[in-house]
Amino acid sequence: MSVRRFAATGLVAVVAAGLLAGCGTKQDSNAGTPGQQPSGQQPQKVTLTYWTHTHPPMVDLNKQLIAEYQKQHTNVTIDYQIIPNNDFGTKMLTSMSTGTGPDVMNMDDSALRASYMPKGMLAEVDPAALGYKSLDDLKSAYVPGAFEGAIGKDGKIYGIPSEFNVTAFIINTDAFKEANLDPNQPPKTWEQVAAMGQKLTTKDRRGFDLLYLHAGWYNNQLGTLLLQTGANFHTPDGKSALDKPESVKALQIWSDMIYKAKVANPKVASREATQPYVDFANGKVAMTMMNPWGLASFKGTPIEGKYKVVPMPQVDPAKPVNPFYAYYWAVNGQSKVKSEAFKFIAYMSSQGGRWLKDVNFIQPKTGWEKQSEAKDVPFFDVWAAEMLHGKFMQSTSPEEKDIIKAAIERAVLNGEDPTKSFTQAKGEVDKTMQ
Repeated sequence: MSVRRFAATGLVAVVAAGLLAGCGTKQDSNAGTPGQQPSGQQPQKVTLTYWTHTHPPMVDLNKQLIAEYQKQHTNVTIDYQIIPNNDFGTKMLTSMSTGTGPDVMNMDDSALRASYMPKGMLAEVDPAALGYKSLDDLKSAYVPGAFEGAIGKDGKIYGIPSEFNVTAFIINTDAFKEANLDPNQPPKTWEQVAAMGQKLTTKDRRGFDLLYLHAGWYNNQLGTLLLQTGANFHTPDGKSALDKPESVKALQIWSDMIYKAKVANPKVASREATQPYVDFANGKVAMTMMNPWGLASFKGTPIEGKYKVVPMPQVDPAKPVNPFYAYYWAVNGQSKVKSEAFKFIAYMSSQGGRWLKDVNFIQPKTGWEKQSEAKDVPFFDVWAAEMLHGKFMQSTSPEEKDIIKAAIERAVLNGEDPTKSFTQAKGEVDKTMQ
């Protein structure tokens, strides 16, 4: 699937305009009265299985909402399973392929587009169960383009947005001051990241670094750089584009931070995927990429109150570009309780204000920016500005993600030449596409 600008469908303009326009009264009633039980009927007992990855603020709110839903629907039991992040992708896809998957899943757009929708694993959304009169009513309840990451090649919708993200940059303001750097003058290019990073690097702190977690993280971070160098994962004819000069340039930027500037060191980086930003939170990294939801994890950590979100450094500051990604609630196509599953999703998606306040998840419903909680979004203006030049990355299969991770690690952990590593990876990816 080609890279698609949300601006083309209006999502960027609507979401960013809402961010920049400020807030009004709370508004989150697009789904009518989600999940209400019919009166005068004795409902059947239902057990729904629901799986997510691990993100503590998200998990906490999931548990609260599940408890509320079960209290309102005494016939429903939600079996909520939290999968470790490093195992999530593999376990979910394996279970869905073998008929043992959950009724409800929460999955990123890349995986949905690369695996779940093409393989027919998901149920088309059920507007009636979600509390809408028609599919058109459902679509109108969300800003244009909100379903972009969950539309199959058949044109059908297979998910309800649970979060919409854009990537920015974050700096440790205390570290900047200690290094005689002005936090109000953050780096605008990767060359400036390297130069400032050298001043920020100490015996106990890396000036800059990325995250070295599961394959999805490697894929997303590389994708950020690929967009900036004018590259992508695939050529127009569906082959791997990793061997292209623009792709190699993206990996070279990453490698140079380690071996040339010496401001990053993946060999000492945390591999704790449950707390992705723990090195930044503990002051071990002074600069890194950041998503809105990550800020909630800084409460009670040494970095609380000592950081600033700033625009993403760019290869060409005159032509800024950043990646979008989204997560969707989706229903297993093999579920025997699809209607009940969508009713549960209706309730989860009706709590946009709480997702925004407690987890920093933006759910792109029409009028979301008018919720009272929106005014408290940290670094509101930065996220809004970054959305104005956002793009979706091309989707990659699980096999491709693993190959990309291995290629990046050959370069950043072992010092292999990026051209050599990506040339090998291109051949490996092309074999998986045959």
